[in-house]
Amino acid sequence: MLLEQFSQRLRQLAPNQTQFIIGFSGGLDSTALLALFAKLRENQPHFQLRAIHIHHGLSSNADAWATHCENLCRQFQIPLLIQRVNVNMANGIEAGARQARYEAIAQHILPQEWLATAHHLQDQTETFFLALKRGSGLQGLSAMQAQSTVYNVPIFRPLLSFNRQQLLNFVQQQGITWIEDESNTDNQYDRNFLRNQILPDLRQRWGRFDSSVQRCAQHCYEQQQLLNELLAEEYQKNVDKTDRTFKVQHFADYSAIKQRALLRLWLQECGVAMPSLVQLEHLISDVVFAKPDTQPQFRLENNIVRRYQHKLFLTPIFADISSNDIEAKLDKPMALPDNLGTLRLHKTPQKMTALWHDENGNIYKETLALPLEETKVWIRFGYSGKVKLTPKGMNQDIKKVWQNLNVPPWQRQRIPLIFYNDKLQSAVGFFTVSQD
Repeated sequence: MLLEQFSQRLRQLAPNQTQFIIGFSGGLDSTALLALFAKLRENQPHFQLRAIHIHHGLSSNADAWATHCENLCRQFQIPLLIQRVNVNMANGIEAGARQARYEAIAQHILPQEWLATAHHLQDQTETFFLALKRGSGLQGLSAMQAQSTVYNVPIFRPLLSFNRQQLLNFVQQQGITWIEDESNTDNQYDRNFLRNQILPDLRQRWGRFDSSVQRCAQHCYEQQQLLNELLAEEYQKNVDKTDRTFKVQHFADYSAIKQRALLRLWLQECGVAMPSLVQLEHLISDVVFAKPDTQPQFRLENNIVRRYQHKLFLTPIFADISSNDIEAKLDKPMALPDNLGTLRLHKTPQKMTALWHDENGNIYKETLALPLEETKVWIRFGYSGKVKLTPKGMNQDIKKVWQNLNVPPWQRQRIPLIFYNDKLQSAVGFFTVSQD
């Protein structure tokens, strides 16, 4: 019965999707999902299935869990990836594990695949209550949808309308074993506290409580979608699609409610977890409305919101590489620090050519005069002083050059600079210094 309902749900939600990578922890829920997909494939062999197990390394049983998952996937003839991750606990173990999990999956998912997860009806209730605890708005109270995107990974949740008892019955009928994570009984974690101590009493009092919460979450989602539609025209005026920046020169003209709504839309489109109201208000006051001559920034998880020339930029957290010195090697790609890509220097009898392939796939090229014999060629990332760009030009402070080129301050320290000995020759892809 459950298999038939599952098949019908797939036809309804994803009629043309056939490639899935299943998030497989080895617990009851993901075991049910794996088995349902395997059973479905018996009659519909066009389904292309893989599974991925994230080895967080947080439990002494983690290796045994990975072995269990290998054995079960081998039984179902579903290829399994096991990915070990390091969990950053700076924002809590739950948030760190979640981030590590999705970042690892993003590295392995194929272009046409969807990540299938085993979130069910009771999970939806927990997610709703956690959003309520955080004081979330409509976006957060929408909880989980059958289809969404997290860290640029397409997520599919085909079990949201099923309850855990249905999954338990199915797995027991199939005679399949699963693992129990001992951390599920630790009520110091908010989700476990809700699951083990709060929600059972509510369900006992109101038998269809989870279904009611699901309906409420759906109402919130629909209201948020309506709000997005009503804001769409105004939003498009303020967002630059080429670099995903947000224009703020007319931001003061909007009401505070509209300001927050527009920024939430922008952050959502950029794939950032929704900030709290306090964070959003700090972002507006400390970045959007900061003094014009400042370089304001605000951290949101592993991203920084920055303002430059009446625009908001969203960037990763960059390492300080200003003191890096790399002795150049000719005709060999050189890996640049902090994921800046590679740089290659090619020497001919007439000139030196620099090619920089950055981390986003962009290519920058610069042509330089040949270095003299015995001259050492260096790649560096920081310079302060004056430069002359043309033989008849004036010396000008490099800060002014960057401003004229509209290069934001944080990017100026991330552009490879070529030096002959200690003399600046070029900022690759941006300018060459005149040596006359």
